[in-house]
Amino acid sequence: MFGLDKIAHLFEKVGWELTKKGKIPEKIIPDLEKALRKIASIKNFEKTCDRPDCKICRRVVDEFFSGEFLNAAWKLSVELYRWQKEAKRVWWENNGKGIVKVVTGAGKTIFALSLISDLFNSEAYKDGGLRVIIIVPTTVLLDQWLIETMDKLHVSRKNIGVFYGKEKENVIDKSLLIYVINSARRYLKIHYEKFFKHDDLFLIADECHRYGSRENSKIFEVPFSYTLGLSATPERSGDFGFEEKLVPYLGPVIYAYTYKDALRDGIIPPYKIIRVKTNLTLEEQFAYEEFTEKVGNFTRKIYSKYPELKTVSPSVFVKMLNKIYEKTRDDLIRNYIILLNQRKGIIHLSKSKLNALCWLFKHEALKDQKILIFHERIECAEQILRYLREQGFEAGIYHSKLPIKERLRNISEFRDGKIKILVACRALDEGFDVPAAEVGIIVAGTTSVRQWIQRMGRILRKSPGKEYSKIYVIFIDAVEQDVFYHKDLIYFEKEALSVELITLKFGEEA
Repeated sequence: MFGLDKIAHLFEKVGWELTKKGKIPEKIIPDLEKALRKIASIKNFEKTCDRPDCKICRRVVDEFFSGEFLNAAWKLSVELYRWQKEAKRVWWENNGKGIVKVVTGAGKTIFALSLISDLFNSEAYKDGGLRVIIIVPTTVLLDQWLIETMDKLHVSRKNIGVFYGKEKENVIDKSLLIYVINSARRYLKIHYEKFFKHDDLFLIADECHRYGSRENSKIFEVPFSYTLGLSATPERSGDFGFEEKLVPYLGPVIYAYTYKDALRDGIIPPYKIIRVKTNLTLEEQFAYEEFTEKVGNFTRKIYSKYPELKTVSPSVFVKMLNKIYEKTRDDLIRNYIILLNQRKGIIHLSKSKLNALCWLFKHEALKDQKILIFHERIECAEQILRYLREQGFEAGIYHSKLPIKERLRNISEFRDGKIKILVACRALDEGFDVPAAEVGIIVAGTTSVRQWIQRMGRILRKSPGKEYSKIYVIFIDAVEQDVFYHKDLIYFEKEALSVELITLKFGEEA
């Protein structure tokens, strides 16, 4: 798991020697002790064992941990996975530029920290001259990067500056700066001109797919010596931001680490997918068809006004439509998008989806499981929470409108097992290190395949005793089933232990 190939071979050799001769040859003992010291220096090594209270792993740490990596600033105290070492090599070969496409939970933050460590410890920057700029989409991720940098790189807090809405620290003398994107697009260029115009800059764009829009791409107006884009899904389905902004400024996708790779390496657990097919009620179906008729009328008007859209594929259609709207601000296009969102709302708020969730809790033996439930709408998430508590489940909720103290308390209680179920909206979709859960239930989501994959990835976290993850996806028949034909979801399902189907049909009174 930690890429210690030579050490693994050494242990194998020792094992054979013990089997054949009953003792370890004297000449191997120094190498063996060195190997054990290296393993013991892995942060929280004893917690990586499948057995929570493994006496052997505990003994390795007690007898061989020297503490040599703990206090060295800018030195990474974590052994890298094999994929991280391969990606580093490719990044350097590409002159320190590029996007690394890595599945959720595989260790992209550690990978980025290892590059920071390499640069700060290189001969070129031993006397300074380098600044690292990390840009994240949310304050939650800013906090996570801050903690990881201090913990894994042993960087003093005084050397790190954070800059976002409520917290704008002095950036003049900081070696590493973490910005939330909304502040970065306004202030980064100003800071560059005033404070670090003569330094080499290393940009780490976390969840880089978020920075391809016209506004967010302003961060690329600053010249960077090194660039790294990180995302499980860097491509953008709604515009040409990936092709026109991300690739030219960050570099191409230079390395991809897939679910198949992560499963092979044991970084994520195996998983099963259960599709739960249901229907709209008659009232919802009638409303959906009304909106569909209006959408059809608007589509014909758009084709008449912009005939170049007639010949493109559905995926390119959305990108071109948004590009035309950026240039023209045409009310016809704006009203068309509003109609599409209103029609989508019927699916999100469907009574049948909530009934399907209730059915799962009654028939799928979910009691005592650790469960993450995703919905698109806060009001529905609150409704789900009330239902679960009425049924006697210990449940909490996480969404953007909750006070931060309550959000963090709910996450903490979920991590500690005080609550078994966490209901979440978009706030947990990207990046945030969600505590391990056995079961995920996607009740409603956008039409974005990225979001579906991000949410599924939230469940794929290894934990002691966890044989596999189980992912339920509730969808409306004949309306949402097309998402399963997207190449990324086909690939995701191909790697599953199994893909099952539950069909539920609810009447008008559902």
